[in-house]
Amino acid sequence: MSTITILDGGTATELVRLGFPAINSDPLWSARLLHTNPEAVKQAHRNFFTKGSDIVVTASYQASVAGFVEHLGVTEEGAVLLIKRSVHLARQAADEVSKDLGCKNGRVAGSVGPYGACLHDGSEYTGNYIEGLSDKELQAWHRPRIGALLEAGADLLAIETIPCQREAELVVKLLECEFPSSQAWVTFSCKVSDRDCWNL
Repeated sequence: MSTITILDGGTATELVRLGFPAINSDPLWSARLLHTNPEAVKQAHRNFFTKGSDIVVTASYQASVAGFVEHLGVTEEGAVLLIKRSVHLARQAADEVSKDLGCKNGRVAGSVGPYGACLHDGSEYTGNYIEGLSDKELQAWHRPRIGALLEAGADLLAIETIPCQREAELVVKLLECEFPSSQAWVTFSCKVSDRDCWNL
């Protein structure tokens, strides 16, 4: 018999519903709230677990060391701690809901968005940035976030909306070489016409 795993919905969508619409125009998106309102992030995760999600995805899709340093004025060490906080909040939500409902603990997937997400220009859906970056640069950008998510205890990684095969292959190679015990899934943004992109 096959097992069905229920994922959460859109974390940012839930945070908007909880009263934080400004994140939609924020260069850090929902990751801003890791710094300004971590309890709201935890509540969003709690809501998904309470409604039956087996896995929630951390609010780190648009998080990066460089982005936090630029937009929050924190140090690189502080930025890494904020990325780790995204896992801790999801884990706390899982523990709390498990205790409250007497159910098994949910799992936490660390969100790894594409490089383009940090540009805040929609290029995570087009991949227009890819030609201007070397393999080394792409892996160097992804490495600290992946390391922080795994060090903080993420059960697996959600490598999300990658628009370029090359970037996906480089991230997977990074996992294989430097984080060999990690587990992950990869989803893509795929262009299906001149105007449309779909996440797969």
